[in-house]
Amino acid sequence: MTTTSKIAAVPRGVRNNNPGNVRRTKDNWQGLAAEQTDTAFFQFVSAPQGIRCLARILLNYQDKRGLRTIEKIIWRWAPPSDDNPTESYVSFVCRRARIGRAHTLDLHRYEDLRPIVEAIIAFECDGYAYPEAVVDKGLVLAGVEPPPKSLQSSRTIRGAQVATAATGTGLLVETARQLEPVLPFLDQAIYYIKTFGPWAVAVIALAGIGWMVWARISDYQRGLR
Repeated sequence: MTTTSKIAAVPRGVRNNNPGNVRRTKDNWQGLAAEQTDTAFFQFVSAPQGIRCLARILLNYQDKRGLRTIEKIIWRWAPPSDDNPTESYVSFVCRRARIGRAHTLDLHRYEDLRPIVEAIIAFECDGYAYPEAVVDKGLVLAGVEPPPKSLQSSRTIRGAQVATAATGTGLLVETARQLEPVLPFLDQAIYYIKTFGPWAVAVIALAGIGWMVWARISDYQRGLR
């Protein structure tokens, strides 16, 4: 495949950093590329800026037009009058977002906005999906923050806690129980802790460090930082 063919294979919305395929108008959107070479659709400097534009339009649908269901939103976003398969679009977004077509949304809530944005991107860009961090950045730029993540539930922090706790002999059994997701032989681990003491401390500490490293690698591969 030639370089030109490879570029053409990338969905137009992705190439333009405009995954919603927002058509060019006189609107001066934040993050527009200085050079607009696509005569039909906006081009943005980055994917998060394009996602911001998509999210802001949906928020305006709710705030200015009172459109708060997938059915009403998509009929406005991609009307049949523009040769769109509107009903198929509605069904796709409902299925992808796992939300009923008449369910009342609050698009200022991250939990409502994000699945709609991702479903629209998938429909417009032939199933393309951005990493979680890219979508979240676009939503933050649009003014919708994701809910805070508890550090206690973070796999990286939990692994560090386990490794640290394993250095205290009085916490050995509790430490092993914290490793239950990665130690299916938990009862045996506790037995060895009670039997071998210091050696078990080293094993549990190494397991915690390994879990922490694995979690960071896994998160990096999913686009998280």
